[in-house]
Amino acid sequence: MKHKLIATGILAGSILSYSSNILADTHKFPDVPVWADKSVNYLVDKQVLNGYPDGTFGSNDSLDRASATKIMTKVLGIQIDPNAKPSFTDSQNHWATPYIAAAERAGIVKGEGNGIFNPSGKVTRAAMATMLVNAYKLQNTLNYNEQVRFEDLKGHWGEKYANILIDLKISNGTENGWQPNRFITRAEAAQLTAKTDMLQQNLNDEKEIITATSYEDLNLTVASKITAQEIDSFIAKYHSDSPLVGHGQDFINAQNQYGVSAHYLAAHAILESGYGKSEIAYQKHNLFGLRAYDGDPFKYAKYLPSYGDSIAYNANYVRERYLEESGMYYNGPTLTGMNVKYASDKGWAKKIAGIMERIKPFRIEDYTYAKKLPKNPETLDVDALSNEIPYKVYADGSSSNVVSSATYYQVPYPFNLKIKSRPDVAVEENKVGTVTSGTTIFIYREDPNGWVEFSFEANGEKYWTLKSKLSM
Repeated sequence: MKHKLIATGILAGSILSYSSNILADTHKFPDVPVWADKSVNYLVDKQVLNGYPDGTFGSNDSLDRASATKIMTKVLGIQIDPNAKPSFTDSQNHWATPYIAAAERAGIVKGEGNGIFNPSGKVTRAAMATMLVNAYKLQNTLNYNEQVRFEDLKGHWGEKYANILIDLKISNGTENGWQPNRFITRAEAAQLTAKTDMLQQNLNDEKEIITATSYEDLNLTVASKITAQEIDSFIAKYHSDSPLVGHGQDFINAQNQYGVSAHYLAAHAILESGYGKSEIAYQKHNLFGLRAYDGDPFKYAKYLPSYGDSIAYNANYVRERYLEESGMYYNGPTLTGMNVKYASDKGWAKKIAGIMERIKPFRIEDYTYAKKLPKNPETLDVDALSNEIPYKVYADGSSSNVVSSATYYQVPYPFNLKIKSRPDVAVEENKVGTVTSGTTIFIYREDPNGWVEFSFEANGEKYWTLKSKLSM
């Protein structure tokens, strides 16, 4: 027990070091007290918390059960199903319904009896301590002893949970005892949550000592030092018309969910899809040529509902098959290792690394003690994806009026790159002409990108134009 308590002291001390060293004062709320400032900033940076529209944080406002549930699901990175419903009868149509459902499913929250959750009910300090200890399984971090820390905790139902936070230096109590029955404020909740999360990182983080000298030999399973804004800015700088502009966060999300460098994923997507402007990428949202076999790449390429889905599927596929020692194509978790089986082009790794370097130059200092990302145990089923584009078909004889002059094409694809869906259509032949405002056309179907297939005469030769130009 002595050794475990010593270890606990070291970990608790590391929280203070971690807090003071890496938490910058990047967010300023005028009503956040100094003691909570770094904790609030930490959770804002993690996109767990936001301030109010008036620029304040509401530090002294009480926290309700719905908000506490949202905080816990977001800080733990629990996947949220927007359509999920909890079992509680009073939480079926609440703004926090999907968060409550996720937290209930994860065993983080319980109801108040009689099938209700009471989402608007206020959270006490004892209840918050209980939620944190259970969610992070802090009972397993030390040998709990029953020594009385605060008189107002003695005999209280939340005594054990509060004392665990106290022993781990997550909580110091208040000037008037620990006050387990007092409603917790947003500032207090932020501090307890941030400190708990930092402790958990110190307990669980796998630190990889990186010796890479470039992106070619960098471990792709460590967190990249890139932001969504940096990805978006790079793409917009060189291809302002790229469909990928604004999707930087999708790469970050895939990194967090499937354990593959967002920096690499962005560079790979740029190379494979021509900045998202290849026909397969544009029409099928397939950025990485998933199942685009040489015989007829457009026909066989899988369709994905969004670019975010494409990035997620690729991250999952690459981590499982190329970056894990147990993977069938593993030759090391680097671009150089991937190149052995992933691409016949011997210069593939160098090309990806070159794009990564252009997005953000390599600095070993960024990765010296980088965190290895956990592997998601979920396997996304590529074979379950269809290769067919889901068109919306209009009723026979449907028509529409052109409300704004519009360019029309043979293929619903606006870029000047090779057309693979119609080998008979040359790039320079795709754009046919302009249809003027006031023209009545016959419409047949609509694709997911907002293009409508039409003809000038009933059952005549068919073309494509944008739905936004029509009276629909």
